Amino acid sequence: MIFFKRWIWLILASLMMIILFLSSNTPYQNQDVKPLFKEWITIEQKDLPQIEFRYDGALVTPSEPYRYVEFFLRKGAHVVSFGLLTFFWILFFMKRYTLRKSLYFGFLLAFLYALFDEYHQSLIPNRTGHLIDVFIPDTLGMVLACLLILILSLIKNKKAGNAS
Repeated sequence: MIFFKRWIWLILASLMMIILFLSSNTPYQNQDVKPLFKEWITIEQKDLPQIEFRYDGALVTPSEPYRYVEFFLRKGAHVVSFGLLTFFWILFFMKRYTLRKSLYFGFLLAFLYALFDEYHQSLIPNRTGHLIDVFIPDTLGMVLACLLILILSLIKNKKAGNAS
């Protein structure tokens, strides 16, 4: 049981990387959720924020409501996935290093994996790898995970200080 407690975070980080690899390895057509949305829910342009912007050269617009919603779901998945990966790596390193080093190593490993993931994705038919995904949603998830660890650490230290 002690072995499991010590290595659980490494196991979870590894599982997260496997999930990300498999997801990146899947052609876009097999991941396209727009037909499912169209079958289950009605999304109209008037129901969405009327904000258009370019992301990696493509126009993201509410005039294509299903594509618009899918874009935000996909980028949200990047934030959550790389946030979890960073969180697991930091907790793994906290068993051995200071908080500062754990944050650094956790962030660095997740960032390097994000670069690898986008490169790997670029090798898959009908998929593209975009550095903008690494620098915006992936990094946002990593930063949020670091902030969460810092907040939890501050709360833990405050409770330990109050107990003494």
